[in-house]
Amino acid sequence: MNQIEKIIDLPNWNRREHFEHFSAFDDPFFGVTVNVECTRSYQEAKSKDVSFFLLVLHRIITAAAEVEEFRYRIEGDQVVCYDSLFPEATVARPDHTFSFASFDYDPDEMGFIRKAKAEMERLQQTTGLNKEGTFHPNAIHYSAVPWLTFTDMKHPANMRSGDSVPKISTGKFFKDGERLMLPISVTCHHGLMDGYHVSKFIEKLKL
Repeated sequence: MNQIEKIIDLPNWNRREHFEHFSAFDDPFFGVTVNVECTRSYQEAKSKDVSFFLLVLHRIITAAAEVEEFRYRIEGDQVVCYDSLFPEATVARPDHTFSFASFDYDPDEMGFIRKAKAEMERLQQTTGLNKEGTFHPNAIHYSAVPWLTFTDMKHPANMRSGDSVPKISTGKFFKDGERLMLPISVTCHHGLMDGYHVSKFIEKLKL
């Protein structure tokens, strides 16, 4: 796990021109925001007395890992595909600051939630960003914005570092009749994927 699965054959890649075109941009990231029903996940979190935040994070990482393009990363002059994804998130504190966090992925949802909850509680007692141990190349950067039912989201990107990590955020859920809907923002490097690949992720996301 967390190993490079393959190196993309750039000269023969069907996205070679797309990759070269968008990689030359000052900001090659594109983003979409969609509303996804989360009624079942919310009810499960309540009935199991677990964090809705962590349950959603696990299901997001699981779905993203099933779409190969979400595991592509730019490393130097290569595009590589990792065999798995590493969940990295922001953890809110009572003083309204936040910490970066890395959580080991566990296919067992409840096992993941238990370990991640303990790490969250530890980080909530700290100060600063706690960058040590974060920023894995095969990460998905996740953040929750539970105060806003947003319709769009702009993420910072450090293009000088060659950033190519997808960024996924969720907002405040809202009612649509009997359904609960969750705004989900997905921001990705356009040289590595298109809206089609984001739609595959949304299809696989079981909330």
